[in-house]
Amino acid sequence: MPRGTERWKADPLAALVILGLTAWRLAWLPGSDLELYVDEAQYWLWGQELAAGAWSKPPLVGWLIRAANETVGSDAPWVARLPWPLVHGAAALAVLALGRRLAGPAVGALAGVVYATLPAVSVGSILISTDSPQLLALALFLLTWVALPGRLGALLAGAALAAGMWSKYAMLFPLPGLALAAWIDPHWRRPWADALIVALVALALFAPNIWWNLTHDLATVRHTAENADWRGALNLTGAAAFLAEQLGVAGPLSFAALLAALARRWPPGLRGLVPIAAAPLAIVLAQALQSEANANWAVGAYVAGSVLIAAWLAPRPRLTVAAVALNGVVAIGLPVIGTLAHDWRRDGQPVLARYVGNTAVADRVIAAAQQAGATLIVSDDRALLAELTWRVRATRAPLAVRAVPGRQGPVPSHYDMLYPLRADPGPTALWVGRPDHAPACLGAFLYLPPAEGDLGRRPLATAPVSGPCLDALRR
Repeated sequence: MPRGTERWKADPLAALVILGLTAWRLAWLPGSDLELYVDEAQYWLWGQELAAGAWSKPPLVGWLIRAANETVGSDAPWVARLPWPLVHGAAALAVLALGRRLAGPAVGALAGVVYATLPAVSVGSILISTDSPQLLALALFLLTWVALPGRLGALLAGAALAAGMWSKYAMLFPLPGLALAAWIDPHWRRPWADALIVALVALALFAPNIWWNLTHDLATVRHTAENADWRGALNLTGAAAFLAEQLGVAGPLSFAALLAALARRWPPGLRGLVPIAAAPLAIVLAQALQSEANANWAVGAYVAGSVLIAAWLAPRPRLTVAAVALNGVVAIGLPVIGTLAHDWRRDGQPVLARYVGNTAVADRVIAAAQQAGATLIVSDDRALLAELTWRVRATRAPLAVRAVPGRQGPVPSHYDMLYPLRADPGPTALWVGRPDHAPACLGAFLYLPPAEGDLGRRPLATAPVSGPCLDALRR
C-alpha cells in the first residue's frame, strides 16, 4: 500500500480512538459516586442563576451544567459531569484538525490522541473544571485563526476567543505567544484588519461579563488578583514544584517530549506553535516564582503543545507507543476509579475525600433545620454554603440558605456577595459552622458527629439563632 494512503488512514483511526475514549468516559458516569465538591456545587449554582458573571470566574461552566440538567431532567452529580467528556472529545478532534493543517495527517492524528489521553484531560473528563471549556475554545480559536482566512475566519476566531474568556481569563495567556508566532512564522500571520475583527467580536461577545464586573465591584477581577498574591520575593521552590507538577498534567514522557519540542527549530507552521505553547507555561512559571501557582493554570499550553508533542514523537515510534500507552492507562482507569470514590481508602479514610461525605453533612443539617422549625440556614463557611445551597435546591426543601458574617466580619465569597442575610423572613434560623467562628451572640451548640470526607471531618456544630442575634447578622 502506498505510504500516502497509509497516512490518510491515520485520521479515521485517531477519530475512532477519540470517540471510543469519549464513549468510555460517558459510559461510566452514571455509576460514578463522586459527590459535588465545594467548587463544583458553586458551579452548579451559577447554572441556576444564568447570570453574566460570578464571584471567582466567568460562568460558562455553570451554563453547560444547566444545559445537562435540563437535557437529562436531573440535578444528580453525574449529570453535572456529563458535558466534560463531550467537551474534551470535541477539543481532541479540533487539535487533530490543527495538527493535520500544520504538519500533515500522521502528526494531526497523533496530536488528537495525545490530547485526548493527557492526564489533565482525563481528570477534567470526570471532574468539573473551568479549564475544560477553555481548552475547547482555545483549540477552535487556533484552528480558525490558522486555517480559515478572510472575514468569516476572523469572526469565528473572535467568537472562539470570547467563548474561552467566558470560561476562564487564562484564555488570554496564549495571546502573547500568538503575537510572537505571527512575527516569526508566516503561517500564523493575518492582516491587521482580521486581527481587529477578532478583537472587536471577542470584546462585543464578552461585554456582558465586563458590565457585570463593573456593576459588582469588579468581583471576578479582584478575586483573580488576590489569587495572584505577588509578594515580591523569588519562590524558587514554588517554581520547581510547578514544573514538576507538569509531569502529572501532561504525563512524564509527553512533558519531556514537549520540552524537547520547545527547544527545537521547526519549519513554518509548527514554528509558530512554540511561542503559543510556551506563553502559558512562562506566565504561570513567573507567577509561581513570585507567589504560588496551581499546576492546571498553564493547561492552555497543551493545545498547541499536543501538536508539538506529536510532531516530536512521530519519528520515534517506540517513544510514541510508550507515551500514549502510559497516558492511556490513566485515561482508561480514571472513569472506573470515579465509581469507587467511597470504596477506595487509605488508612480507613477515602482517598478522594473532597468528593465523599458532602451530601451526608448537608442532609444532616437540613434535617436539623426542619426539626427545629427553621426556615433559614445561615453560615459563614463557603463550603457549607455551597453544599447546602445545592442540596436545598436539588431536594426542593422549604428552606433558604444565607451567608452571615463570621467573628472577624464578612467572609468574601459568591454567597456573601449575592446571598447575604438581609430581610429574609423567619423568626428562627439554624446557624451551622465551626464553633470557633460562631457569632458571639449564639447560645448552646449541638455538635455534628464526625463523618466521612473533608467536610465531614471538620469540627462542625449547629445552633438556633433568632431575635436580636439574628437581626445583628443581617446586612
